[in-house]
Amino acid sequence: MTRWVLFLSGRYCKNEIENYRKLCKGAKPVAVDGGCRFFINSGLMPDFVIGDFDSIGSIPRRIREKAELIRFPKAKDKTDLHLAIEHAVKHGAGKIEIVDPHIGQIDHFLGNLMLLGRYSRSRGSGNKIEISITGRDFRATWLHDGRLTFVDCVGDTVSVIPISVTVKLTCRGMEFPADSLRIRRGDSRSLRNRISAKRATVEVSGDALVVHYSG
Repeated sequence: MTRWVLFLSGRYCKNEIENYRKLCKGAKPVAVDGGCRFFINSGLMPDFVIGDFDSIGSIPRRIREKAELIRFPKAKDKTDLHLAIEHAVKHGAGKIEIVDPHIGQIDHFLGNLMLLGRYSRSRGSGNKIEISITGRDFRATWLHDGRLTFVDCVGDTVSVIPISVTVKLTCRGMEFPADSLRIRRGDSRSLRNRISAKRATVEVSGDALVVHYSG
């Protein structure tokens, strides 16, 4: 299973770059249009630069010469991120981590979240794709009949947001455990549960967004 890390456009603060660099270890790093700024600031090299290049500006020579540039027209029916996810899936990605350094325009961010659901289900091979969006202090993962495990995260909070009309939720190692608890879409009961054990799990039957806040 190959892991891909897609970097979106945004402000990459110096004190956060090292954490994002660690995500690239053992993965295929991708600059999604203006996400090229991360690679300019970090000194790392992307495998691909994907997008319509409307927010990149000048791409440094070292990146132009070594990375594969995949350019699309500005007039298109899909966002740059959508196209980058398609490219990763087409080339066998089993896990995709999207780095969004800050939540900008809310419609764009919500649209990106919905893209997670489009690609989290089983593909023709029968394998699921684990896909998430990571920011400065959060990670949002779309779960479809799946489980997430949290290790050494005591004190962090986890919110489960149902996308299906109802989901069954099981939590272990948290302040408020649950066992096949039915949660309806729009309920707030499953928000802000605190991790209380060294190893904690969240298991969902149905579709839900699981948001992990660190610190």
